[in-house]
Amino acid sequence: MDKPGRNDLCYCGSGKKYKKCHMPIDQQKEKDKRDWIAAAQFLRRDLLKFARDERFAEAFAQALPLYWNELYTIDNAEEMSQDEALRYFDWFMFDYTLPDGSRPIDTYYADQREELSSVQQDVLDKWMAEASAAWAYTLTDYDAEKLVLNDFMTGETFDVHEPGGRGAVEIGEVILSRLVPVYDHLEFSTTAAYLPAAEITNLAEKLAKAKQADGEAHPEATQLDFMRRNNHLLIHHALEEAKVQGRPPVAALDPNRPDKAVQKVVHQVKKRFQ
Repeated sequence: MDKPGRNDLCYCGSGKKYKKCHMPIDQQKEKDKRDWIAAAQFLRRDLLKFARDERFAEAFAQALPLYWNELYTIDNAEEMSQDEALRYFDWFMFDYTLPDGSRPIDTYYADQREELSSVQQDVLDKWMAEASAAWAYTLTDYDAEKLVLNDFMTGETFDVHEPGGRGAVEIGEVILSRLVPVYDHLEFSTTAAYLPAAEITNLAEKLAKAKQADGEAHPEATQLDFMRRNNHLLIHHALEEAKVQGRPPVAALDPNRPDKAVQKVVHQVKKRFQ
């Protein structure tokens, strides 16, 4: 809906000028949305920074080979590309289970929430309650910046706002990411990866097998519980399929990688953990 001019009749049908009717309400909504988006951007950066907390040193080192199927360890972590590092840190904060059963983001919530602004607290609360685990979504439709995604396992549909559009992803291909609420829509929590059609192969069978095994070990588990314990299998599948297609599975094995410079943030992590 196009916004009327200040002196036009309000769209609500009240007969009043827009400036005397819904304009202040609309302006407040726009401000609220800007504040939410800014708070979400801050939290993405702050969670990344918090992942380097020394309390997570051992867990960080153990999680690397789990996520990357031994292709990255603490010894070569600085060779991750920027996108690889962002996806790994995001998974570590939201999904990795620490020895006490909590996640790193739970520690962030306990330590940092009271230091945040009220809007940042609202975003964090929403993410704690509603953020998905990092998972697989099939692209079923798109329109400019809106992607229509189906959960790869359950078929549940989500509309996701993505300013970059669908990129190289075609209908029927699979996006690997986490969905987080930002004001009145869903976004990817960080840079998404995707599986081309030729590399989806037997992913459904692998996940079904993993779900059966997980259900036997954890009969009371929810789908979210299952995803958090097993979503590293998505990365393993993607790495294996890249090898089949003749591509380097990770940036560290790519002799032609464009970013030869060491990723500063990951290098700092490695130094801190040694």
